[in-house]
Amino acid sequence: MKKFIPVKALVAGTLVALNLAASNVDAAPTYQVKYQAGGSTLYFSELFMDALDTAGVEASAMDPGKMVPHHDWLRIPVTGGVVDLDGTRGEIDLAGGLRLEGLDGTIVVMHNLTLDSTGDTNVVSAVLEVDGVVTERLVLFDVDNEGSDVSVESNGKLVARKLMLLVNEDSAAMLGELLGVSLLPGDKVAVMDATGKLDDYAGGDSEQSGNSSKQSGNSSKKSDNASKKSDNSSKKSDKASKKSGDDDADDPDESDDADGLDDSGIPDDPNSPADPNSPADTGV
Repeated sequence: MKKFIPVKALVAGTLVALNLAASNVDAAPTYQVKYQAGGSTLYFSELFMDALDTAGVEASAMDPGKMVPHHDWLRIPVTGGVVDLDGTRGEIDLAGGLRLEGLDGTIVVMHNLTLDSTGDTNVVSAVLEVDGVVTERLVLFDVDNEGSDVSVESNGKLVARKLMLLVNEDSAAMLGELLGVSLLPGDKVAVMDATGKLDDYAGGDSEQSGNSSKQSGNSSKKSDNASKKSDNSSKKSDKASKKSGDDDADDPDESDDADGLDDSGIPDDPNSPADPNSPADTGV
């Protein structure tokens, strides 16, 4: 199974932008996930919703989470977390949760979900409340990253899409015992998308620094081109001065440019094309 943020496949571009070697673990940056600067959506599977319906279980959201009207989607905000861009450790914390009420009145609430990659496998856990009593933080789902898309954008936005949540043995047993919901370990419960913002992300600053360096380099090239043009103009002027006597003898009006060319061979027309090496034509 892939790590939550596999370096070489998904954030190699970020590490290059930061001038970090993927093999240098000491250089891998760790970032806090900003408070309420993102969110997550769980798209519940038809298999899961059918299992709830069969057991007579009603699903609803716990604030500040929201169920999307006319869809089996749960949206919950990101409240924080920490991510190591080396890809070995990290978690994203979510507020709100899922409330399940059974036919006999039993109420199970899964509070404050956490997408966690600090262990050997990637999982989603939650604080479990049963009939008003908090019992434990329980690992509910295993995360299957096959086919997922995880990346860090240049502005520090962390995007994780298509994370498949599979019910594990403990949660399958809990749902069956408390609510009569029949699920097998490995059944797909939902597909999860999550976004967050990395605090004080250095990638964008590195890019700006790189652009500044490029602009500085272009300015230096322009300055060099201008100096070369000035030197060429001086040489042309010297040649023109040396040849002025011959040119005056050749031109009927005794003008150095009566024939449309001065002695340097450069057109006199002020509307003629600019020197292709001129900074004005570089597009910068």
